[in-house]
Amino acid sequence: IECGELVLHYQPQVSLGGRRTTAVEALLRWKRSDNEIVVAGDFIEIAEQSGLMLDLNDWILDSAAEAVSRWRREGWPEARVAINVSAQQFVAGSFLLEIERLLARHGLPPEAIELELTETVLQTGAVTVDALHGLRMLKVDTALDDFGTGFSSLTSIERLPLSRVKLDRSVIAGIDSNPRSAAIVHSMIGLCRNLGLQVTIEGVERLAQLDFLAACGDVSIQGFLVARPVEASEIVRLVHATQGHLDALL
Repeated sequence: IECGELVLHYQPQVSLGGRRTTAVEALLRWKRSDNEIVVAGDFIEIAEQSGLMLDLNDWILDSAAEAVSRWRREGWPEARVAINVSAQQFVAGSFLLEIERLLARHGLPPEAIELELTETVLQTGAVTVDALHGLRMLKVDTALDDFGTGFSSLTSIERLPLSRVKLDRSVIAGIDSNPRSAAIVHSMIGLCRNLGLQVTIEGVERLAQLDFLAACGDVSIQGFLVARPVEASEIVRLVHATQGHLDALL
């Protein structure tokens, strides 16, 4: 952080119903002094073990909010960013106040950000539940990430004030080749809809996967088939090219 070696790349989340980018997910990268790019999965655990996650998360939140504020001024007025948050942030008693200050500092409405949580975060107890209700009062959306990979997902989406569910890439890996996988994903999407939750599907990489999901109604997708993660400076251009790209694919 001190050396300015951390960067955020952003990957579009695209609505198949409207064929437009509705948000981008902020993805952490470490650009080392030798110009090697290291993905977050290779160093997040070290940050957690060394007690640096709060500093890291503060940097991510501020950098992503600054980027979305700039996009709103530079040609994407509805810009929205999804940001992963850690369990440590949620158990810190000042998290809601920090989010309020973040929005005020960058002049953003609550709908400009969405906070993504894993089941690990949701299992931290009453403090997390209270924070989720507080975020709902602030009109800040929250999403359950990696849905389908854990054991308490159904309980989580039934009792918690979530706005969105993100199906993990592993869940959709076989939808274009395995009828059982296709049936499971179709049922999961229907379940989320019946609970009033929006749905985003991660890891869409093949045209056959896209064709299947396009027949499932208005869901959002994220994956290399639509767009790879890019730097903040490329997002507005990429967003405006989304509809044409989807039209060509579909």
